[in-house]
Amino acid sequence: MTTKNPLHIPSAFQADQPDMTPEEKEQQYVHSVYQAIAPHFSATRYKPWPVVEEFLMTMPLGYVGADVGCGNGKYIGVNDKLFMVGSDRSSNLISICGERGHEAMVCDGLALPYRSQFFDFAISIAVIHHFISPERRVAAIEEILRIVRVGGRVLIFVWALEQTGKRDFDKETQDVFVPWALAKKPTELRKSSEPKKPKANSRPQGVKKKDRKNNNGDNVSAGQATMEQDEAKGNEENADAGSVVTDALNKLTVQEDHTDSQGISNIKENSLQDQGSTAADSLSSSSAHTSTATTTAATSTTTSNRPNPEDTPPTPEAAAPVYNRYYHLFHKGELEDLVLQTNKASIVQQGYDRDNWWCILEKTRHE
Repeated sequence: MTTKNPLHIPSAFQADQPDMTPEEKEQQYVHSVYQAIAPHFSATRYKPWPVVEEFLMTMPLGYVGADVGCGNGKYIGVNDKLFMVGSDRSSNLISICGERGHEAMVCDGLALPYRSQFFDFAISIAVIHHFISPERRVAAIEEILRIVRVGGRVLIFVWALEQTGKRDFDKETQDVFVPWALAKKPTELRKSSEPKKPKANSRPQGVKKKDRKNNNGDNVSAGQATMEQDEAKGNEENADAGSVVTDALNKLTVQEDHTDSQGISNIKENSLQDQGSTAADSLSSSSAHTSTATTTAATSTTTSNRPNPEDTPPTPEAAAPVYNRYYHLFHKGELEDLVLQTNKASIVQQGYDRDNWWCILEKTRHE
């Protein structure tokens, strides 16, 4: 029987904090966290999800689109026949977009700096679940619809309460903290990412794999084994971090400060120097509460460089800073209900993929 790694176990979010506004909660439990983990987070975000890729590839030649909450910009260049602009609250993630040659800027998802009805389409992938209240989630959807022309389409992904991946969610709790553990040392990542020497009996290229056993000892086919390794098993894609993470983490330093009454450590992080686009620089000052101050982390626990860290109990030697991110887990049909509350769009298609609920909506009216 395997022991669940605490780093993969979410905890309930204490929503009743009268001394904090919704904006302050999002700043502390979302924006500051992503600002601190940006390089490590970016290294795990490299493979487009099939539904998103298909949506982008079906857009007509020359369409102009917005990626709201673009992160490291992995979707901006999926279809080079389109022109896409990204936006995100994290200046460190926007800097990564700039280094990759993408057009992206720092801004607030509730106050996008675009003209109304300017874009032909928009996407917002795994973003809206970070807004604290139902009202702010509706407002985020309305803001995306504002910038899209009537008849334009929007694709939205949000985490599902019903997901059955590596996380152990209480189906009665929709508002949770989900931990993100940084690697202990860049050198550890370097060692884990070094290419392995082929075994003497390595299978020649083109020869079909034989059936093998999975982690439970059951025989599975090669095709099924591949499916088991797919990133759908968790939203944190199991990246071969390699030198990308090593270089990124060399730029990132954190310092523990003190622990509050809830057992959450305040982490002071030295922000990466912004190297993004001119647009990112000009808009960062107008972005409310841009994440450059303190971030929130659970008490330092542990991590492992093994492929399946949840299978191995952590050890003191593997101690690493852990950051808690706020998520609202959507139950089936909840996203569609929020879209219909805007009274500005219809649902074209919806589904479940990669432990997310998603829907494509079409803007029907503009006020």
